[in-house]
Amino acid sequence: MSSNKNINLKRTVFDKDKFNETIDTNFSQLKDIVDPSFFDLNLATLDDFWSLYQKLFYVIPKEGDVNSHAYLAQTSGDYADYDPTQEEIESLLEEIAELREENLEVRQQLADVVVQTALNAGAVVATGSIAGAPQTGNA
Repeated sequence: MSSNKNINLKRTVFDKDKFNETIDTNFSQLKDIVDPSFFDLNLATLDDFWSLYQKLFYVIPKEGDVNSHAYLAQTSGDYADYDPTQEEIESLLEEIAELREENLEVRQQLADVVVQTALNAGAVVATGSIAGAPQTGNA
């Protein structure tokens, strides 16, 4: 009861060189890097700039004379009259002013104590006793 049947299979075989020419095996579609050759600067908007900036943020070098985060921060700061050290300087100047006031108050308190001490010492010399001190009876 067993019957022998022949099954014909067809398969398509690609030439390896033709396959590599036709199919991109580098997974380039998964890369998230913008190709600047597709970008027309004449049509660019501010939103385009920020979009590209966000996409290229970690590609842009931190330091460098041009085309770096440091360059962008410096040129933008110059344009906006922003000096990050200026805020720190102003904060330190405020602190100095407060410390000078505090120093003046402490010096005034010290001067008051010196004057009071001198007055008390003068009273001792004049009376021969310190006010409030117990008297001894030698008279």
